[in-house]
Amino acid sequence: MDVTALPLSALARAYRAGALRPTEVTRAYLRRLEPGAVYRAVSAERALEGARRAEALFAQGVDLGPLQGVPLALKDLMDTRGEVTAAGAKVLLERPPAAQDCPAAERLAAAGAVFLGKTTMTELAFSGLGLNPHFGTPPNARDPSRIPGGSSSGSAVAVASGLACAAIGSDTGGSVRIPAAFNNLVGLKTTDGAVPMAGCVPLSTTLDTLGPITKTVEDAWHLLRALTGRPPAPFAPRSVRGLKLLAPTTVLQEDLDEAVRGAFAGACERLQAAGARVTVLELPVLAELNGLYGRFGSYAAMEALALYEDLLRERAGDFDPRVAARILASRGRLATDYIRLGYERSRLQRAFWRACEGFDAVLAPTVAALPPKLADLAEDDAYFAANARVLRNTTLFNLLGVPAVSVPCGEMVGLMIAARPHQEALVLAVAKGLEPS
Repeated sequence: MDVTALPLSALARAYRAGALRPTEVTRAYLRRLEPGAVYRAVSAERALEGARRAEALFAQGVDLGPLQGVPLALKDLMDTRGEVTAAGAKVLLERPPAAQDCPAAERLAAAGAVFLGKTTMTELAFSGLGLNPHFGTPPNARDPSRIPGGSSSGSAVAVASGLACAAIGSDTGGSVRIPAAFNNLVGLKTTDGAVPMAGCVPLSTTLDTLGPITKTVEDAWHLLRALTGRPPAPFAPRSVRGLKLLAPTTVLQEDLDEAVRGAFAGACERLQAAGARVTVLELPVLAELNGLYGRFGSYAAMEALALYEDLLRERAGDFDPRVAARILASRGRLATDYIRLGYERSRLQRAFWRACEGFDAVLAPTVAALPPKLADLAEDDAYFAANARVLRNTTLFNLLGVPAVSVPCGEMVGLMIAARPHQEALVLAVAKGLEPS
């Protein structure tokens, strides 16, 4: 048995059946790990310590839940005790090690999870492509010639390549869902505020969220329970039969690659065959939402400028020039632009859900395109155009502040399901309806 191929839920069952032990599984992962393009740092000593603790608790009859003894990868913007948190930035690697785990990591540790290390990411989490000139770009697990997706690139590639059982990423404009889609994984953006962001390197203090990247929908459920500080509970999704699902054409289905268009249509047909009612119609409010950043600037750029402007000025040569350019583009924006962005966002959130009255959830392709080839992004113009296209669909749901999950519906293609705030259980139920039985 290749234990590194097992989903979290299957590994949890194997532990309880006595077929596997946390120490042997953790060692199997550690034999495959080294710092590089996927892991910025490997925490072998802590991982083995956690595995031994989980094993001792099993021997004592103590069961903390499905995460007990499960090896996880953490995105390198989450503080973990005794480790430097670099957030993909060369300049942040010079900071002192964290004195303690961030609250989200504390919750995972309390649930018995084993931390394998910190995964590489786009610098400061500011790109949907996943490239990093400082620590390396993880190879897409499905096609190494293509981008892995970002910014949680290492987290997704670790799971898809058998280098972690599951992982945690962050999502500000799509950074969990995009690499999940490009690597045929499940990625959940959680409701704004559902998971504490304290102790995490910020990009946008308004939009940053943490969420799981997993092999199955059930695995995402178990990680969600721990991240939100709730006790373990079995995954018992409701049937999709009778659910009213909206598939807006405005923005979300425009300018799609043919492979994406076909996979999305097929996924909608499968949901209808399972008893859901899928309605396709225009939703003009999405065009307004999509135009917000063009009118007022983006939360990520403006808030990142406020956070890192001094560093960008003093250490300009040590930043990824493409990330720096996107942040510095917000220089000169008026404070009133930032305030109006908030007002307009709130107005459009209300307008969107009024337009969705009577529907349970919203469907969309996670990304409009297949992952671009790395070789095609050498020029800045191509990079920025690809980044904008990759982020387009996911960013809309960050602006809405709602839960949204990406589930595979084709090769390197994801279906995104979004619903009203705190309805993670609903979006995961719809996602489960698309998983092979």
